[in-house]
Amino acid sequence: MKHSVATAAVLLSVLARASTAQAGDAVRAMPADAFIDTLGVGIHLTYMDTAYTNVRNVYDDLKWLGIRHVRDYPPGDRPPFSTYVFLAQLGIKFNVLTNPDFAWSVGAAARLNAAVPGSVVAVEGSNEIDNWPVSYHGLTGAAAGLAQQRDIYARVHAAPALAGVPVYDLTGFDTRKVESRAGSANYANQHVYPQNGEQPTYNSNGDRWMPAAIDAVKKYQLPMVITEFGYFSMPQSGWYMIGVDEPTQAKGVLNGYMDAAAAGVKRTYVYELLDEKPDPQNKDSGMHFGLFRNDNSPKPVAHAIRNLTTILNAGKTRRANAAAMRGSLAYTLSDMPVSANSLLLQKKDGRFVLALWNETPIWDRAIGKPVESPPARVGIDFGAKASRVDVYDPLVSTTPSASHRDVSQLAVDVPDHVILLEITAVGTPRL
Repeated sequence: MKHSVATAAVLLSVLARASTAQAGDAVRAMPADAFIDTLGVGIHLTYMDTAYTNVRNVYDDLKWLGIRHVRDYPPGDRPPFSTYVFLAQLGIKFNVLTNPDFAWSVGAAARLNAAVPGSVVAVEGSNEIDNWPVSYHGLTGAAAGLAQQRDIYARVHAAPALAGVPVYDLTGFDTRKVESRAGSANYANQHVYPQNGEQPTYNSNGDRWMPAAIDAVKKYQLPMVITEFGYFSMPQSGWYMIGVDEPTQAKGVLNGYMDAAAAGVKRTYVYELLDEKPDPQNKDSGMHFGLFRNDNSPKPVAHAIRNLTTILNAGKTRRANAAAMRGSLAYTLSDMPVSANSLLLQKKDGRFVLALWNETPIWDRAIGKPVESPPARVGIDFGAKASRVDVYDPLVSTTPSASHRDVSQLAVDVPDHVILLEITAVGTPRL
């Protein structure tokens, strides 16, 4: 039986007292602010014939989403340097991606960080050298890219204006053939684009797009970023790099943001903020990756991200006392399928937010249509009573779909995308 997004997300009921679920060990919560800080998005200010020429829209979109981290090439002549300074002064943080003239790129990053201290949070090496090869000091292929990356690393760490700014690794080399990134990068870096319209982390056929990318760089023993991740909203059938419809894009991106944070990824940059150019006949997949359409109207994925950050930011004006901010919650999840995942967050006001999502199929690649699987009924035992539990579906609204008071056990139907349970533990200050 198929369920709509609205009904599949939040069918919540109190479990019978005879439930076998028992509260487990305390789970350490990730601060909600720290989670929001993992959210990034790619922009293209230098693409002067695209929707990015309107920098005010770029800023307004980022503010509307609740995202402040962007990835882009460095400022040059077009757009003017003042465009980057404008965004930086409004709190936008840049991961500066080096172009083939990496010495100039590092210098431009230093100039921006000097103009607005703290605006450059990283400098990234060459982009996908398997697709855009580089030549360097007589070398070609991966050898050129790896040699260039060592010099980028040295140049960044020698620049006084970039003191403390980390270097993200280049992308597009075969990690199986490279054993160390010492002297080359402070962060491992991967790109993740789930294929065949599949979920980011779990698929019953064995495809594990994000975990496979993470596993490939674990040997470097570095913190990690994902500097490109996403789906394009151009519904297609077939194999490999195929598009999905806009609601499915929203599910995949929201799940991917959560998957990455749950796996400890420092930051994930979704590709990209805006559909660059009009493509009404759906001939160019590259024009459909945006969170916003080319006319700057938000897609469902933009609404979902805004809803997510709005829910997590709600109540921040009042800080909880030390007792309420203990940072952990004892609970047990029962009947979680292998395809499901969870992440516990805590707001500044002391309330916890338990994110749950179940990565069942979302796209039928044979016919190019969305799939909605029945949700999984998951039991939650808090051990002690929670004074209130509100349930949200970020794909739908910032308004709770269900609210429960004075409960210690619940059952929730977990759909194929992220839902949020906001838990007010006993003793949390009233807002």
